[in-house]
Amino acid sequence: MSIICTKLFDQFNQLYSSFNPSYFIIGVTAFNQGIQHLSDLAVNYMLKDEYGLSPAMMGLYLSYTTLPWMIKPFWGIITDSKPLLGYRRKSYIILFGILDALGWIMMSKNKDGSLVSVLLLLFLIQLSICFVNVVGEAILVEVAAQAQREQQQNNFQHGASRNVSIFFGVRAVGSLLSAYSSGALLHYFTYQQIFMITSIFPMILVFVSFFYQEQRIDFNQLDQNDRKNNTTQCLKDFWQFFKNPLIYKPVMLIFAFMMAPSSSTIMFFFYTEVLGFDPKFLGQLKFMYAVASISGVLIYNNYLRDIQFRKIFLVTTFLYYLCYQSIIILVTRKNVEWGINDKIFCIGDQVMLQFVGELNIMPVLVLACRMCPKHIEATMYAMLMSTINFGSMLGSWLGALFLIWMKIDQTDYSRLWLFIAITGIFILLPLPWLYVVREDEILKQREKPIEEDKKEVQSSTPSTSKRDEVEEKVPLLSNEDNPNQ
Repeated sequence: MSIICTKLFDQFNQLYSSFNPSYFIIGVTAFNQGIQHLSDLAVNYMLKDEYGLSPAMMGLYLSYTTLPWMIKPFWGIITDSKPLLGYRRKSYIILFGILDALGWIMMSKNKDGSLVSVLLLLFLIQLSICFVNVVGEAILVEVAAQAQREQQQNNFQHGASRNVSIFFGVRAVGSLLSAYSSGALLHYFTYQQIFMITSIFPMILVFVSFFYQEQRIDFNQLDQNDRKNNTTQCLKDFWQFFKNPLIYKPVMLIFAFMMAPSSSTIMFFFYTEVLGFDPKFLGQLKFMYAVASISGVLIYNNYLRDIQFRKIFLVTTFLYYLCYQSIIILVTRKNVEWGINDKIFCIGDQVMLQFVGELNIMPVLVLACRMCPKHIEATMYAMLMSTINFGSMLGSWLGALFLIWMKIDQTDYSRLWLFIAITGIFILLPLPWLYVVREDEILKQREKPIEEDKKEVQSSTPSTSKRDEVEEKVPLLSNEDNPNQ
């Protein structure tokens, strides 16, 4: 633990030398997103015990509440092109921070409410967290772009990796603190009291946002045509950039990778119903997950960030598959036959799975960061993150459908090992298409002005080699880099 804290200190010490005040609001935004996992266990237990949901139904219902994360580009377009009260970022953080807090407060007052009302409130909370997340990522992109221009950074991969690591590292710290407390809180507080405690953190974000310095936009001075063109041009620029095969093919690869069927819901039931894990131990397990996530971020940022995407993604995907398949040992109870305690096995196996999973997803996030062009930062990055989120949601749906098809529920876990074996295959399916990711060409395309892309499309230069020659002659513009979940 001390090593992790030392590494985190070193990372932030390096950041201090090029500190931008905007990093503070970025950090608070990321931390707020992580700390709100404080209520995860309370929500899961409430849906399982008070509303009697099965694993498949819980997975489906919770996936519906994450729908706002599927349309992140829409939120990105709004914050990029529609200032609120003269600000593109600040006002939106305040507005949705308030809605986030109100959602948790209403959850705390909804003790005997219907399942529909609970799901609607969870939807409102996810919408608020998602919008604030989009704005925070957009600020991070802008800060990274400014730093690259001012410092004339040559190693774009290095800068992108650092900023992704900062954002997810701070978010993981919030998750770590919430995990440490979530299980213990269930021993002393009711679900509703935990929801009320959670509402404090978005209000802190709202308070901090009032001090965020952002250049005010006098939107009233623009005529009506300018206002329309602002949004329309944003959409045109986004489409012009995205339709390039260098861009949309890697996006499809990311989408396919994230579609692997999820086993998280059924494993929650297995832990509580079969293994008899109590909330306190589940909280400790979540705490270890958070430590593994932070460790993965630090290892990647310090030792792996300059490795080519295809190499690191290939190796970590295979490792993740092997770790995932090791769950079969637990669900078939082989670990008991071998004399390994359930809790010890879960800590070792699941923490390793989380650690490798972080190493596996970090290159994807960095790649997404490197693909964002100037002026549509929030829109493009939100689209890439929504691709990841949409793939994850489909993974939850596929997992639920597999559970229903295989007749696995809280009364019969006999085929759970087969579920793990089959769904694990989906992890490996995208690997044959890794060749579509061509990092150097993606970077060239990203750094070219979008207007030049339009000229190329309109020009009569059908030859691929000619186009490559034009790209090589375009001077590199010191644009942004950025990260994101």
